[in-house]
Amino acid sequence: MFDLEAQVEKFRKGIFVLSCIYIIFCTVSIGYSEGEGKMDRSQAMFEQVSKFKKATVFLGEITDKDGKSEVHFFGTGSLVSIQNIFHLVTAKHIIEGFQKAKPDGDIKVFLNTKAGKIKAVSINELRKKLNVDWMFHENKVVDVAIIPIELDIQGDDIAVIPESAFEATDKIFELTDVFYLSLQPGIISPGRINPIIRQGMVSIINDDKTFYIDGFAFPGNSGSPCFLKFSPLFYDKNGPGFFTPDTNNGFKFLGIIGEFLTSKDVAVSQQTGRPRVIFEDNTGLSRVWSVNFLREIIDSQVFRNQIQQIQDIIKNRATAKN
Repeated sequence: MFDLEAQVEKFRKGIFVLSCIYIIFCTVSIGYSEGEGKMDRSQAMFEQVSKFKKATVFLGEITDKDGKSEVHFFGTGSLVSIQNIFHLVTAKHIIEGFQKAKPDGDIKVFLNTKAGKIKAVSINELRKKLNVDWMFHENKVVDVAIIPIELDIQGDDIAVIPESAFEATDKIFELTDVFYLSLQPGIISPGRINPIIRQGMVSIINDDKTFYIDGFAFPGNSGSPCFLKFSPLFYDKNGPGFFTPDTNNGFKFLGIIGEFLTSKDVAVSQQTGRPRVIFEDNTGLSRVWSVNFLREIIDSQVFRNQIQQIQDIIKNRATAKN
């Protein structure tokens, strides 16, 4: 008697075995064909991640308590190079929130030095010295802020993200793997700025050029740089595909973490029928403001004027030295 269910199960197991054999064959083939190239790429990946960690800085303030200085971190930022001028990029709400709470306060940018110490760069001093200020998007809801920053190439242990690494949203798709580097309160390496690395995937790309990732974000993670994660598999409008060994994918700057998406549970009074308490939970989805918005700020006339102003200062300094 023909047993259809048994035949289907036999066929399913056969497909599974063939799939395993194919995966093993591909893995072995790639291992033999790549040789030292695989080691070179692994080393390159390690070096890239190390650079991006050095391009990640913490934002905070220094307060005085009982005659002792205390450091408080409250946000994350990244260092980028635009027209060969260093800039700090972070979330706009961090800056506006601090300025509203402490109009006379001074945000500090904390980074590592090659001498093995932590250095604090004063934003207020930068604004006065370079005659610059924070630049925001003309659309007030865009949560992106950028300002020029002066760094010591010889003494600071930093790296910067070049413009060539900026990747627009039209180059990514749902299921794209990403990672982001963040300040995590409670995990602080003594004497070093050492961001944690989280990973996720693109969950949905919104019409406004923001996108949500399936990755948790918490207070302190705002402003974290988000990057395309190296992967042999990609997805696009034509479906899934595989990168070749020579394809240079991954490690592209996609944007910055703005905020996490919450779910709300409302407790209603049985007596009055009115809401009494609202409970909010982290859904695990985080909003990323894409580099599209950063590009739009960079392309604005007010930003170009500020760049020109800094270039003039650099020229004047060079002339004075000569």
